[in-house]
Amino acid sequence: MEDDRPLLFTPLVRQPGVPLPDWLFGPAGVAGLPAPLHPPQGVNIAVGIDIIEVGRVRKVFERHGERFLRRIYTENEVQQCRGKVTRLAGRFAAKEAISKALGTGLHGVAWREMEVVQLRSGRPTVTLHGKAKRRAEELGLSAFDVSIADLAEFSIAIAVAIQTSLP
Repeated sequence: MEDDRPLLFTPLVRQPGVPLPDWLFGPAGVAGLPAPLHPPQGVNIAVGIDIIEVGRVRKVFERHGERFLRRIYTENEVQQCRGKVTRLAGRFAAKEAISKALGTGLHGVAWREMEVVQLRSGRPTVTLHGKAKRRAEELGLSAFDVSIADLAEFSIAIAVAIQTSLP
């Protein structure tokens, strides 16, 4: 009789051959899982998502102005946003989503190391610099895509990183 236990998948993008940390699965670790982990094969993806209240970005922008812009955004991003708070909030959410897809959150990369600018078509594109670029290279990420939606009160972004090659 075939084993009826489910296959468990892990959403973490990591270097092949590097074991998952035991703490990730709770006090019992991997041994406490109800089924074996299924190792990723072929294309592996990582997804990050973030939503932010536009009002929060507006308050920080009004209070700190240029200092806020220089800390979070690249010159290209500031130029494209032209001071429009909904656009700034969308880029902010996109950077949060990118850091989640990299598996680091904002503890491992800096805001300005993730650049989100629009192409002439309006489609956002991602450029990574510094530690964010090195992290993507370590993981063998070969593509990054991001989508942003802005409303009057909220901005939301989703980032997808694709690992098609071994690092």
